[in-house]
This record gives sequence, structure tokens and C-alpha cells, in this order.
Amino acid sequence: MKILSVFLILLLFLFAGAQEEPAHLSIYSVPSNVQIRLDSVIIGSTPLENLELRPGPHRLEALSPFSGIWNMTNLMQTFTLYSNQDTTIHLRFQKEVSINSIPYNARLILKNRMLGRTPLTIPFDENQGKTFRLEKPGYRSQEFRLQKQQPYLFELEPLDLNITKEEDTSFGYALFHTRLKSKFIFLTSTVVTHWLAFYLKNIADDNYSKYRETTNPKLIDQYWSNTKKYDRLSDISLGVSYAFLSGLIYTVLWR
Repeated sequence: MKILSVFLILLLFLFAGAQEEPAHLSIYSVPSNVQIRLDSVIIGSTPLENLELRPGPHRLEALSPFSGIWNMTNLMQTFTLYSNQDTTIHLRFQKEVSINSIPYNARLILKNRMLGRTPLTIPFDENQGKTFRLEKPGYRSQEFRLQKQQPYLFELEPLDLNITKEEDTSFGYALFHTRLKSKFIFLTSTVVTHWLAFYLKNIADDNYSKYRETTNPKLIDQYWSNTKKYDRLSDISLGVSYAFLSGLIYTVLWR
């Protein structure tokens, strides 16, 4: 009897759920024609009006119409729909502008309030026409007005004339600009000594092959001696090559 009662209650719940009225959802955006992903499924582009959906929680993601890193510019929202109820969602995308400096990691200041450190992006519409200031210890502060929606890159002037671009610590700058002569010498020496090690190893292998094939006792000693000699020279050349390679890595990464 108890089992039958539970079964009847479950049937009543199922019947009530089947009779539940759908919810209605409309989605608008600025700008329009923005793709919408609802519960991980693309359902179309805005404006979307009077969509019939099941009541309950949902997750919405609007795909940014602007270029950039998608997971930083998409809009996401979680909401709950109720049976026989109309819900409207308005989305607004802000245009962004990127700001960078040489050297990087400079502070971006707006009215004595730090917004972040370069490189960074800020909303364009709400900041258009405002004056910003870039600050970095050891460099002269630089002010600029945000006028156009375009990337901004500023080269900061060092306060101490002894500070040069060679002291910039960024990997990219060190790789392509600083101490070119030293890096060229290390790179050339690495290639030459490595090629020489390969060449000497081939001579050693050639003498070893002749050592195994000849039956002349005098030539056997000569070929074996040459094999050991060129093997030793090849190892020395390879060690020198690795030393030059270490110097090149040190120059690029730490100098």
C-alpha cells in the first residue's frame, strides 16, 4: 500500500511538470547581430524575441563582435526563467583600446588613480577624450589624451641618460636588439665548432671502418691510432661548441 502511494505521488508530480507552461525570453544587444550561446548551444544572433524555453536556470554567453581575446571580451550571464513569464535581457558591449609602453610595466594613471600596468586594455567609449599619464621609476612621466580607438604604444624617456635601451629587461628586446656583436660571435662559434665536431667524427668513423677491413698489421695500428685521435678531437670540439652555446644563452637571457 505504501509503495502504491509513493507511485501515485510520483505520477502526480510528473503530470504537473508536463502541464507546466513554457517561459519566454527576448535578448537584445548593442551593437546588434551578436551571436548568443544558451546553455552551450548557439541559438542565433540578436535581436532574439519571444523564445519559448523550459522554466529553470539557464546560462547565456554573448560572443563579442570585436576582435580580441574571446574569453576576456565575451559577456556571460546566469538567470532563472519562470513558467508563463516574459523575460528580457539587454546586453551592451564596450569598445576597448589597448595601451602599452617601452619599457612595459608602467603605471597608467587617471586623475591620480592607477588603472593598471602596461600592457592593458580599457573601455574606449567611457574614456574617450580623457587625459592619462604613464609613470615608471627612472623614466619621465608621459601624458596623452585618448582620442581614437586604436592601439597606443609609448616609448618612455629615461631620466638618467646612462640608462639605455640595452638595459631593457624584456626577453624580446634582449633577443633582437642588445649586444648583437657578442651574440653573433657566440652563434657563429657554436655552429662552426659543432660542424667541426661532426666532420672529425666522420673521419674517425672512416678510419675505424678501414681498421676493421684491412689485414695489413702496419695499417691496423695506423687506422686505430687515427680513430682514437679524431674521436678525441671531435669530443673536444663538441665540448667547445656547448660552451659557446651556453655563452649565447647567457647573453640572450641574462645580459
